[in-house]
Amino acid sequence: MKKPETIYLITRTHGRRTHLLNPEDFNVMAKSRSLSEAVNQLLRSDYAVEISKLPSREVDSARLEMIFLKTLVDRYFTVVKDARGKVQEFFRAYAARIEIENLKRVLRAKHTGEPIDSRNLIPLGREHTTINFPALLKAENVEETVTLLKETPYAPLSGRVEAYRRLNLPIILESLLDKIYFERVLERMDGLVDVGSLRWLVCQEVDLRNLSLIFTLKLMDAPPRLIEDTAIPIYYKLRRGVVRRLAQGRFEDGGEILAGIYSGVLDDVSKRPGDESRLEVAISKRIYDNATFALTNFFLELSYVVAYMLLCEKEAKNLVTITTALDLGVSEEVLRSRIL
Repeated sequence: MKKPETIYLITRTHGRRTHLLNPEDFNVMAKSRSLSEAVNQLLRSDYAVEISKLPSREVDSARLEMIFLKTLVDRYFTVVKDARGKVQEFFRAYAARIEIENLKRVLRAKHTGEPIDSRNLIPLGREHTTINFPALLKAENVEETVTLLKETPYAPLSGRVEAYRRLNLPIILESLLDKIYFERVLERMDGLVDVGSLRWLVCQEVDLRNLSLIFTLKLMDAPPRLIEDTAIPIYYKLRRGVVRRLAQGRFEDGGEILAGIYSGVLDDVSKRPGDESRLEVAISKRIYDNATFALTNFFLELSYVVAYMLLCEKEAKNLVTITTALDLGVSEEVLRSRIL
């Protein structure tokens, strides 16, 4: 039987879910002829208050992105605040995906040598992270960044620095961040009510992230052994043997290997097999489709709250994609192909 505070959290989430934009909202925004037209549509949403604070001449995609991402952070940590006990520990661990994304952004920038500052990160308050991001932003390179993380839960990154140097692929470090994150989430999940549906939602995301990792590395012509060693060692529907077959097989054979497991994931990607962004969109869509399924089928369970958080993430990504594309004059056809 669920505790009253758990029922309260789920009930509150049902109310918050009604504030999310729906697919039709994204479709309408994608048809906008200008950024200002899309912004006018957002003035009827939860973003209205923050957008209204911007002088009209200062409304651009960069400022809007900060509003979208700040709203995402607020939504996540409102869930954490409303939870209690072990449930709160679980959702705090789950919300660390924002911290993980910021670490990836720092590592990518240090890898490419591109300048990066706090404006390039998701605005995560110091009360929500133990990582000293100002220090990381000042690091000279990837190696120094990893060294600064040696007293944090991400200390194991140091064990992959040599492989990173040898292959010059930051994704090798990023996959370890995902491993650390998901292991912590699964550890906090143990003993909770509704663990079956929670595991279904979380572990399928691990599977799908492994698929993204495997096929991205294959597009880079990475050796099969490296692909196997880099995969997140958490197996659900995507068993270890399947990971091995995918790593050793051809990209073109992926759809056949995944038949009956994750059928259709590569259908759109196979039309343009060299397009990494198309792969990322296809994988992300499946992750968020699972969240939509959970909202309908697990509406009295904690997985409903996880699904809500995933759809908050989807909304933020879609809004950033749409407003950036409109600001840059990207065609509607290309924009629609990138909406999750």
